[in-house]
Amino acid sequence: MSHSSYWPSMVDYQEALQSPRMAFTSSELRIGTPVANQLGLPRPICGTFASVYELTSGRNRWAAKCFLRNIPDLHQRYAKISEHLRKWRRLQYFVTFEYQQEGILVRGKSFPLVKMEWVEGCQLNTFIEQNLSRPRVLAKLTKRWDRLLIDLRNAHIAHGDLQHGNILVRPNADIRLIDYDGMWVPSLDGEESNETGHPDYQNPGRTQKDFHVGIDEFAGAVIRIAICAVRQERSLWEKYNNGDNLLFRRQDFQKPQSSTLIADLQALGDHEIKERLDLVLEACASKRREARGRAPRRKAAGSEPGAQKSSPGTANPKKADSPAAGPAAWLSDYVEDFGASKGNAQGRK
Repeated sequence: MSHSSYWPSMVDYQEALQSPRMAFTSSELRIGTPVANQLGLPRPICGTFASVYELTSGRNRWAAKCFLRNIPDLHQRYAKISEHLRKWRRLQYFVTFEYQQEGILVRGKSFPLVKMEWVEGCQLNTFIEQNLSRPRVLAKLTKRWDRLLIDLRNAHIAHGDLQHGNILVRPNADIRLIDYDGMWVPSLDGEESNETGHPDYQNPGRTQKDFHVGIDEFAGAVIRIAICAVRQERSLWEKYNNGDNLLFRRQDFQKPQSSTLIADLQALGDHEIKERLDLVLEACASKRREARGRAPRRKAAGSEPGAQKSSPGTANPKKADSPAAGPAAWLSDYVEDFGASKGNAQGRK
């Protein structure tokens, strides 16, 4: 791969993809036809760090993810992610992918891409919007979401950027996750993340150093609160969804005392929503205290009498297997004096 300072833009990729036989090294992509936009150009699905292009070849459909900036260690990260996911093939949340170090030729120079299986389904926010009048479907989605979070924790996997654009939902509410650039697996323990996720789903205090098996729990709770809330009161969707979130926005986490969303959620009177919301807001407050130099006082893993020591990245099986353990699991990562202030909440079933 070229080591020059030049890196392709979205326009550069669009130009290259007009001649797939010249652009790609993959034989399957070379014979593919890019799906075009209204101008007849390859249609990009744009993200912050990459643009994705759909290619078809007969009944086969592929996604080519082209990076908009250089991420030096991405090859090694994807190799470790791929190795770990092979051990968990029974999980149906992931798509087949292949990282190609010299996957695409742009202006005579080679650059990396990720070739992925194209997955049918709509983005999470679209699925919710289409089913606002079907509370039973949203209830089913909630159960599937709970199961996904438990399964990821049991498999020692954290996606790193759970948000509507990375979550595809099929008509039967089956869930698929895409975009694995920021994924954590045990072999990456001790590294830093190369991103901090969508700001409307993440603790504002999250940094690239927050990279561990528990990093999905905050976004996981935020998403679950939103699904449960609109199932009870669909008008919340029209009021707070802006097309690039579910209900929450970053300022709701930063200034909860002035957030009309927080007030509306509390007014629902739902105990489960209130409990999870309180945990989310306390996690944000704890991160703010930590940023001011008051790090959370947490006991080291295995320091309690009789505690069983575990290897890095290994979650407590009992905790992970209980749906009610989700908030407790991530709460212990963020909230100061968790054990003392919340009593036996961590042990609730």
